[in-house]
Amino acid sequence: MTSHIKKFVFYSGLAGLASVVGFCAYFECIPPPQAKLQQRLTSLFPDNFKHWEITDQDIADSPESSARISDFLNFDDVINRIYQKKGLRIGLYIAYWTPGKASYRWAGAHTPDTCWILNGWTCKLREHSVPFSFADYQLEPAEFGIYNKDGNNEHVYFWHIVGGRSHTYKQMGTPNIFGAINDIQKHGLNLRKEQFFVRLSSNENIDVLKKEPLFEALLKGLAQLDMQFKNK
Repeated sequence: MTSHIKKFVFYSGLAGLASVVGFCAYFECIPPPQAKLQQRLTSLFPDNFKHWEITDQDIADSPESSARISDFLNFDDVINRIYQKKGLRIGLYIAYWTPGKASYRWAGAHTPDTCWILNGWTCKLREHSVPFSFADYQLEPAEFGIYNKDGNNEHVYFWHIVGGRSHTYKQMGTPNIFGAINDIQKHGLNLRKEQFFVRLSSNENIDVLKKEPLFEALLKGLAQLDMQFKNK
């Protein structure tokens, strides 16, 4: 190895170390932004609704937060609620992280594309960035899939909301090793925004849900999570 190459490697390493130290100093000196959510998630959604049976389930009973991974998610608040009326069922799952609590990649990794599949579900249909609106509510574009287990289909809309915007990316098999760089390109150095992972699921399709007054009440709650659509 020539002396020029050795100098290049040395100074490149030195520059990299200085960058890491600079990033650490930046995040140490500048606090994360204030959280916008100032109340418990359970208070935003009806816990009593005419003709509906409503049950708050243990977090470990949800595919996203099964017992083996719930301790690692490290969220600040969560709701896992089931609404049932005769043969109709609606599931609401939301995990919340205050600014700076979790990396975007980690918080958004536990989607039905991973957790549900690992729990024995099969994906029958998958769509990305689906427009989502009803009545006076237009939410950020959703991820959508139909998942099947034991012959039963579940229609699933889900969002990973980062600072009020849909943080969508297609999972192509193994995780992208350049994911952190992609996050910096999209969000800049401030990777400490408020985050929600939201999943709205049902054994019936969206047209059936829109006939139910409860559905509008659920969207009213979601709209308070800074999920209202924003022109990009």
